[in-house]
Amino acid sequence: MTPGTDRIDRSGSRAVLIGVSAYQDPSFPSVPAAEKSLRGVHRMLVDEELGSWSADQVTPILNPVDCRRVMSDLRRHAQDTNGVLLLYFVGHGTITMNGDLVLAVSDTLADEPDVTGLEYSKIRSVLLGSPAKVKAVVLDCCYSGRAIDVLAGDQQHLADITDVRGTYTLTAADRTAHAGQADAYTAFTGELLDLIGTGVADGPPVLTFAELYPHLRHRLIARNLPHPNQRGTDTADKCPVAKNASVKTPTAGQATPPVRLRAPDHATDVAPPAQRRRSDAAAVADLFTKTRLPSPVGPRDVSSPQLKALVGGDASRAKLPAPRRGIRRRALVLGALAVVGAGAGTVAVKLWPEGSKLTITNDYTFFVTFSPDGKTLATAGPEDIRLWDAATGHSIATLTDLRSVSALAFSPNGKTLASGDTFNGVRLRDAATGVTTASLTNDGCDGLAFNPNGKTLASSHSSGDTQDGRVRLWNTATKRTTATITFPAHQSVDLLAFSPDGKTLAAGSASSGEPNVQTGHPPPGAWLWDVATGHTIATFFKEETYALAFSPDGKTLVTAGKTGVRLWDVATEKVRTTFTSEASSVAFSPDGTTLVTGGDSGVRLWNTTTGHAKATLTSNDTASVAFSPDGRTVVGSSHSNTGERGCWRWKLQ
Repeated sequence: MTPGTDRIDRSGSRAVLIGVSAYQDPSFPSVPAAEKSLRGVHRMLVDEELGSWSADQVTPILNPVDCRRVMSDLRRHAQDTNGVLLLYFVGHGTITMNGDLVLAVSDTLADEPDVTGLEYSKIRSVLLGSPAKVKAVVLDCCYSGRAIDVLAGDQQHLADITDVRGTYTLTAADRTAHAGQADAYTAFTGELLDLIGTGVADGPPVLTFAELYPHLRHRLIARNLPHPNQRGTDTADKCPVAKNASVKTPTAGQATPPVRLRAPDHATDVAPPAQRRRSDAAAVADLFTKTRLPSPVGPRDVSSPQLKALVGGDASRAKLPAPRRGIRRRALVLGALAVVGAGAGTVAVKLWPEGSKLTITNDYTFFVTFSPDGKTLATAGPEDIRLWDAATGHSIATLTDLRSVSALAFSPNGKTLASGDTFNGVRLRDAATGVTTASLTNDGCDGLAFNPNGKTLASSHSSGDTQDGRVRLWNTATKRTTATITFPAHQSVDLLAFSPDGKTLAAGSASSGEPNVQTGHPPPGAWLWDVATGHTIATFFKEETYALAFSPDGKTLVTAGKTGVRLWDVATEKVRTTFTSEASSVAFSPDGTTLVTGGDSGVRLWNTTTGHAKATLTSNDTASVAFSPDGRTVVGSSHSNTGERGCWRWKLQ
């Protein structure tokens, strides 16, 4: 694409890029990838064939100190902008005790983030006061999803209401972001830059946020990374971001007319000031030099009671639970459902009594599981675990000694609840009170599973660049490791399930690395290990696996993958039944005749023999599902930012 072929009007616009890679407070690990990401975004913006910003319209700020000065500079730029105001931040994000988002600059103190960091509520005020027609905010940090809540101006986090007119917000994660490697971009920015660099096939000549977001979301989900969120008002999401690199250069006489920003109806046209054009690379580099952090101060003894996000290397890598596909808005289906089979018509069937849906909580809920007796329900939010009376929905206990819950599992006798944490490892708890009875390891944990007799607990721990990943088998009586099963570097085991006889361990991976010589990444997939020998005895397929479970008789394994839900014959390793629905969570009924799936299509019940849908309990984007031990109740949970979120229980007839 030659310069000038598809022009983007950048008059009166300003981009402020803030990147923080070095921190004075040791509570915030350094983020080397932040500097590379900042420079990558800067290069993209000033590239004539991509972003088409002039160098003097883009202000990069690397490792700033003194949040007051940064806020003052941001306010000055905002007041001088009447076109597009773009704010990009990469670094640590943290939240205050009140749950407010703070962007951490180099001298932010972990125990005083509200007075030493960039409070997003203040950034919101700056946006409100700017005459810019469109304010675009891109946040690559932990807890950046809170920015959407702040922009909503609602204490109940009603993210669909945005009172900053003409604003578009794109965030990397609701809780913990993935920083990537020191010599690479952060995961979020890397995917965004790669998407813009390659373009969108069959897309328009100029890409807007609205065009980019679905592709960016798909890429991040496919890599099992925290999924992004967006929020826009008026026509802000139609703001031109970059030229489409995949569009061929028009032939002579077919030049594309300039793309101009359409202001929201309430905006007043203001004659833009003349923009100076600078292409001096030395001047651009000088902008970074002037904003570098002075020599770091010595370590400080700072204890932080605040909940904060660490975007460090692999040691602090955090993942969301099984990936979700695109979030869709649909009405809840209550009291009736459609049954559609091969050659059959649509029939209304009453499956559960009126009023049988019980809302357990409206808070973000990532995981949900029943105790073996069905009397207790355990749910996991971003940083807590809650125990509920399954019959009444009343709260029993709330556990807050966690940072990033990754897995939950009840022991078969119901006396122990095992919890996995991306940062704090594996803990055993009293299932009645939630009190920790043993800490098995501090290594970050991805998946957990008890064997049928409860004497063994399996835990998976992600691999790194220099070491293999591993599944550790623990003796629950002695609290010691009895065996270790290794898997290759660059790989992850996100899911674990024991067969009913305890002899086989199923594992699933949503690892996104492409299996090639350049990256060395093995393919993701689902496979079976012999527990006694640790050897692989079956590999089912090589694609991202989001959920798996054994049938009660152990003859069938269900996998939810990138291309659908499959029932596998364990003996022959062949597919018995394929469901057309995608899912991020699955569970068998106790008799094995019904499968419940949860995903972007909601909570659905399936006949395991025919593969036909039996019911849709809700169409709300669902993260986790579970069947009660008696088969009469289904629970589902969601942490959606755009749909209903929380945890619900349905009683079946």
